[in-house]
This record gives sequence, C-alpha cells and structure tokens, in this order.
Amino acid sequence: MQRPLFSIIIPVYNAAETLTSAVESILNQSEPDFELLLVDDGSQDTSADLCRQLAAGDTRIRVFSQENGGICAARNRGLAEACGEYIGFCDDDDLYLPDALQTAKQLVKDTGADFVRGGYELLRETDSGQMVQLPHAPGTACRLPAGKDGKAYLTFLTNAGPQFVWNAFYKRDLLVDIRFDERCRFGLEDFLFNACVYAKDSAAVYTPFPFYRHYERGDSTSAATAKAVQGRIQTVSIWVQAEYTAAQARCTSCDFRDVWAVRKAEFVTFLMHQLRDSHVGQDICRSAWDRLRQACRNTTGCNGGLDFLRAARHNKKQAIALFLYTTHLQALYAHLPNKEEKLLK
Repeated sequence: MQRPLFSIIIPVYNAAETLTSAVESILNQSEPDFELLLVDDGSQDTSADLCRQLAAGDTRIRVFSQENGGICAARNRGLAEACGEYIGFCDDDDLYLPDALQTAKQLVKDTGADFVRGGYELLRETDSGQMVQLPHAPGTACRLPAGKDGKAYLTFLTNAGPQFVWNAFYKRDLLVDIRFDERCRFGLEDFLFNACVYAKDSAAVYTPFPFYRHYERGDSTSAATAKAVQGRIQTVSIWVQAEYTAAQARCTSCDFRDVWAVRKAEFVTFLMHQLRDSHVGQDICRSAWDRLRQACRNTTGCNGGLDFLRAARHNKKQAIALFLYTTHLQALYAHLPNKEEKLLK
C-alpha cells in the first residue's frame, strides 16, 4: 500500500460534542492524500463509539484505543502508528483551516523543508461562554537552514510565534527518536517537543498563512487555571533544559548569548502570564520563580545580568519582563496593560 503524504493525529478524550467538527475540517481539506489517526485515550463518554462511526464513513481514518494516559501518551501512540511522510497534530476540539494541507505540501515541494510552520487563529472562552478571537500579529514568511546560524534561528522563532505542534507538519523521519514527554499533563509538551526538533540538524519554513483554529475553553488543558499552572510549574525546568540544548545545537559561540537572552525572556514572560491569569497565591508564585531560577542556574551561560538589554533588541515587552525578573520585581508585571483581559470582558 502506498504511503500517504500526511498522517494527522487526533488524541481523543471525552470529545463527543466537538470531535465530528474537528474530523470534518480534515476530511474536507483540498489535499486528499492523508490518513487520519484517532487515538481514544480512555474516554468516559461516547467518543470511542463516535470514532468507529467516523472511520466507517471514510477509509482514510484509523482508530486506536488505550487506557487513559494523557494527551502526550495518545499522541505518542499515534506517532508509533503513523505511516505518512509528514505528520501533523489536531486537538479533538479544534479545526484545520481550509487549504492547510495543500499549502504545507506546496511549501515542502518548493523548499524541501523537514518541517513547516503556519499561522493560526486563537479563540478564548469568556466568563459568559462566548468565544472571542484574540488578535496576534502574524510573522513574516521565512526559512531556517540546517546547521548553526543563531541569527536565522532567532529570526525564525520570532516570526513563527509560540511553538505549538498543531500548526506544523514534520517529516516523519525527523521524529524517529522524538516523542512527547508524558510527564507534561497540563501543557508545555508542545514547547519541549519542538525544542527537540530544533536540536536536530533540520531545515524549516514558516508561512503566515493560517493552518489552524485553536479554541481555548475554560476546561481546556491549555487554560491558565490554578491546577494547570501548578502542573506546568513542575515541568518548567525540563522545558528550560530542552531549549538550552536546542540553542546550543543552533548557535555558534558568537551568537549564543543573544539567542539565549531572548529564550530566557520567553520563559519569564510565559511564567508571568500564567501566574497573573491564574490568580494563584504567593506561595505558588515563589515556588514557580524558585524553580525557574534553579533551572537557569543549571544551564551554563544563563546568568548574564544584562540579558534584558540583549532581549530589548528583539522584544521590548519581554525585555521589561526579564528586567523585572532580574531585579526580583516580577510581581509588578501584573500591573502592565493586558489587552487580552479587555477583550474577554
């Protein structure tokens, strides 16, 4: 049997209300050369039956079932079963946007890239239950060559935006020894996964053309609830180490410090957002910052006191966050203007 061009993996858990829409957004793609893997992760509702019903209607769908192990375990099962040349991921309550696969296919053909990243739409649920689109400026189309080029690496990360997996397609051969870290049950798994991908000697391409629509619901694992944020705090040190390894692989000794300053600012800004939005207590905040500081101390070259000046060349808001972190005044970040909060009211 001929290998499909794409394998799309959907981890399924208690998604009876949203799964059909997610699946249809993939089946309706203009590019038909794909297989769709539905991995039921021990659902307690009718999701497993729905998976089988959907598969009965289209031979490109394959269904797998397992005991509940979390989104990482489900995605890893999909990776083990996938046959396509390129692999993509979709959450069970999100959507692929039209022409996502066709656009990725053309980019691969034109550039020979090992992985492709695209734009995305982000919608967040308000307290009243409405979905509000959160605007974000798309980056500029760019390419990342294989090998050490810290400037190109930083340019690519800046333009491609947050390193999720659902708006990307990866050559399957690139992922032979890469899997999702199953210790991540409340987020950060995408960031760790992509850091491992960047640590490979691989080439990438980014387009601002939107591939994906992500819905952040109140009960989503991506939401900044107190429970989820505490879970992310437990794994932040793993993320820092993975990013450090990727930066070492991508940078020369001359450009490493600038790149690492910006990546450090990313950790700090992420944690500031999470703590602010979850409204957790001071004990949890102190624990979070202690963990991040220890993680940074554990990586050589992380302690540059003037890193915020390097970061300022690329992102002024992140530079402010890094300055507050460096001076142990990170609590002040909560008082900076929050455009998302205004949109969600």
